[in-house]
Amino acid sequence: MADYQHLPQDDNESDHAPRTGSSFPRTLKKALSKRSNVVLLATAAVAILAASAFWLGSANEWSHHSVHFETVGITAERFQYGVHKCVQIHRQDKHIYPEAETRTFNPRFVNGTKPTVFRNGFIFDGVKEAYRGDVLVDQGVVVKVGKVGEVSEDTVVVDLKGHILTPGIVDMHSHVGVFSMPILDATNDFNEMTEPLVPFVRSIDGFNPSDVAIERVVSGGVTSVLVLPGSSNLMGGEAYAFKLRLPETLSTEDMFIEYGNKDKWRYMKMACGENAKNRYGHQARMPSTRLGEGWLFRERFSKATELKRAQDDWCVAAGALPKYGRHRLNTAFPEELQYESLVGLLRGDVRLNVHCYETHDIEAMVDHSNEFQFEIKGFHHALDAYRIPDILKRAYNNVPVVATFAAKFGYKKEAFQSSVLSPKILVDAGIAVAMKSDHPIIDSQHLVYQAAMAHHYGLTELQALASVTSVPAKAMGLEHRIGKIAVGMDADLVIWQKHPLSLGAHPLQVYIDGIAQIKNVDPDEWPEQGEPLKFKESPELVIPKANDACSEESKDAVFTGIKKIIRKEGEEVSPKGELVVVVRDGEVVCSGLCRRYSNKDVPVYDLGGEGVVLPSLLSVGTKFLGLLEIPLEQTTGDGTLNLQPVVIHAADGLKFGGLHMDEAYKSGVLVGVTAPLSEHVVQGVSVAFSTGAEDALSGKNAVLKEQVALHVRIGQESKSLLFPTISSQIQFLRSSLLKGLSDVFNTNDVIAQAARGSLPLIVEVFNRDEIIRVVQIKAELEKQGASIRLVLLGATEAWTVAEYLAKENVSVILQPYHCSPNQWTAQRCLAGAPLTKETGLSALYKAGVKVGLSALEFEDIRQMSWFAGWARSDLGLTEQEAVGLVSWNLAKIVGLSEDAVAASGVVIYNGSPFEFGPKVAAIIGGGKRGIQCNPRAF
Repeated sequence: MADYQHLPQDDNESDHAPRTGSSFPRTLKKALSKRSNVVLLATAAVAILAASAFWLGSANEWSHHSVHFETVGITAERFQYGVHKCVQIHRQDKHIYPEAETRTFNPRFVNGTKPTVFRNGFIFDGVKEAYRGDVLVDQGVVVKVGKVGEVSEDTVVVDLKGHILTPGIVDMHSHVGVFSMPILDATNDFNEMTEPLVPFVRSIDGFNPSDVAIERVVSGGVTSVLVLPGSSNLMGGEAYAFKLRLPETLSTEDMFIEYGNKDKWRYMKMACGENAKNRYGHQARMPSTRLGEGWLFRERFSKATELKRAQDDWCVAAGALPKYGRHRLNTAFPEELQYESLVGLLRGDVRLNVHCYETHDIEAMVDHSNEFQFEIKGFHHALDAYRIPDILKRAYNNVPVVATFAAKFGYKKEAFQSSVLSPKILVDAGIAVAMKSDHPIIDSQHLVYQAAMAHHYGLTELQALASVTSVPAKAMGLEHRIGKIAVGMDADLVIWQKHPLSLGAHPLQVYIDGIAQIKNVDPDEWPEQGEPLKFKESPELVIPKANDACSEESKDAVFTGIKKIIRKEGEEVSPKGELVVVVRDGEVVCSGLCRRYSNKDVPVYDLGGEGVVLPSLLSVGTKFLGLLEIPLEQTTGDGTLNLQPVVIHAADGLKFGGLHMDEAYKSGVLVGVTAPLSEHVVQGVSVAFSTGAEDALSGKNAVLKEQVALHVRIGQESKSLLFPTISSQIQFLRSSLLKGLSDVFNTNDVIAQAARGSLPLIVEVFNRDEIIRVVQIKAELEKQGASIRLVLLGATEAWTVAEYLAKENVSVILQPYHCSPNQWTAQRCLAGAPLTKETGLSALYKAGVKVGLSALEFEDIRQMSWFAGWARSDLGLTEQEAVGLVSWNLAKIVGLSEDAVAASGVVIYNGSPFEFGPKVAAIIGGGKRGIQCNPRAF
């Protein structure tokens, strides 16, 4: 390339080559002026013209590129700008970082931060098994790992007391800061939904460092995030990588992981599949199909490719100019701001993350990557990716990471065929897997829970921890800074109260850039902890060789090797596993020692001394179960009632045999209680059913109770043309109950039944003041003769009036167990440890309120035993008390008889259901005949 730095470009600079025309050298003019001979003058002129033509022609011949020169073109400034751009876009030294161990300083270091040494702990460094050791950090980086001797006097010493130290958690798919809590139109900045192709918008322009969720996210151990635009557009825009330590400046740029680096990585979000075609198709705009999506992708990539080629051609032409002279091109360096980020992607300067679920959507994006030669760094969600690892490996020049959920499924069609085995299948096929939150879809405070579930479903301990540390760090191109504990890495560390992959684990303290983030933490109060938890395999159920074993034809059986049986009446424990469960004619007739039963000639199923027996778990109040299979597809079930003033019954729309029912059954949730779906304040009457039943005719326990409770909804979701305010909703509830109470002759009216106490009244409500008002109405009506069995569902802020609820005999079903401050009117949401000592559940439980737990999303129903185990960990409950939260407490709250629940079935686990690892080994009942063995989540 020519030496542009020394190429004279200014029009006032002296000439270095002769010009054609009448501009002769001054010395020659002076000589000729002294002569009067016309012939000599003509001869000299011809000679000069010939020489000029010769030198100009030679200059063009000697150039490597045949180009047209202009002595006058674009301005020198614009030409020099273009030359500079050419140098920048073709640099070969971008994103080449020094080895981590050579780093001694973190650009994000805060002056005055003292060195810190962590002693006497177990280190999960992100690479090896846990080992005992020390870690010294200074200047914002890890200085030493292993045995740290004497340290300087100003070093802060943290005694880990045997607790586990890990790298900071990395979330490579978050909307924190651009979808701030509480969720308002004013703070919703994560989707620019005015057109489907907006690669030019940037998440940094909407990132709010004052998002209250950031503190909660950090309290879960998350130290670094990739904040992406949303997925409503095919090309959603640029993403940015942040550390979640809030600087005093409140500057978003000061939160960049690569703060101070001019060559920081850039990131982009794209999406394929349902979202864009549904959104824009409903507006009669393209895309309305995947065909339209494909065209829009290819058309926009084609234009970006043309711009890239034009830039490259300009750079070649500029490089072909003569080294000397004031030569400049006629046109400026070609640029279009709306294509700049796409051209950066084509040049390898932008790391692309693509939201895709289904196999054909993923393959289409892989094809685009090869046609236009760009790398895909990650497929996000990708719940179908486990079916096509070979297609993933066809992506251009790179095998993408799959950033996914551990157990979500079925909430829309493209998520319907997902599998909990997906992470293991992908890792075994050589595809790296990261767990991510999609915050606030999943509260990133509990991202490590996703890794723990992935471990339960097959990832090794190291693979699971790597899925939230080193794998996402590498996918973001930042593996030299974050995701591991090693010399030279950023001092982002998390101290855990117990093994991070165990149920209910939470941080004790979190460090970002060597600075502690959780306030009011006293390490002296931490308890001593022994060796890290060693996960052990639970014994598999040993199945007899009988032909009808583990089938609907199984009638008689005995289950041996049982350690514990948990009932409402109490626990029965045998450390040596000597308890049994006896089955006769397909029903459980005895559980315990059962010595009066002869097991001679009866098929024996053995659990190796680790078996645990529970009654059915219940799902109460979770939307859609049994009524709508895919929430976004109203044709897959009963549908949703509009504002018609009729009270509908869920029993009339109940559909058995769906995927969600089956998954609930296989997880030990044998009884479901679901209310109808309506836009009205009055939702309707719920139904209780067995999740394993084939249809309503399959046995006496298919429909356990047709009328369980009257459901009412108060709050933002019930605002409508008919009920535009909360006050109008509450007034309608009051007047309806009062009318039902006064109508003494209409005993079949369900509202009258709710007013008189023959039917529980379940009110979905979240706000404290709305809760108080509903309870006051109950008290007012009871003075007039009513007897209302009031149950609060959701109840985020119920803990604030726990003693009042206990006094008024009001029950609560928390939904979900761990709340998030999503609603403006439900911000009093206790985060739990390490931010708050109490949770909503603990406050209610200690006040004596009858309380149960419910899943918010119906795909989470299969986690009910884990919710109980988590509550046990948080509150220090007994196992019996924990089971009550998801079983008999719920039955009593909604008025299901103990006999009905007992008759619904028995669930046998091959270990403790309150920890990760053990699984359901057998189910007797639940709507199915015979014995079902080893039902596994799909």
